[in-house]
Amino acid sequence: MKAPTKLLPQLSREKLARVREIERDFHIRAFGEELARVNLSMTKEERHRYLDWMRETARKHGVKPATKFPYDQE
Repeated sequence: MKAPTKLLPQLSREKLARVREIERDFHIRAFGEELARVNLSMTKEERHRYLDWMRETARKHGVKPATKFPYDQE
């Protein structure tokens, strides 16, 4: 399952491929190659497993979970 393009009008294959190329280039610039791959190339289930693995690996290496709001700090 790829990123949704349902909101776009009906496009030819060539135009849709160009939109996906632009989208991938944006994701690479904004988030880096690895997260562009995660966001655009993986299914939802694969993405969730990968992110769970990434969080677990970070915890094993001493990275503390971020607080959600400034007032959550103790």
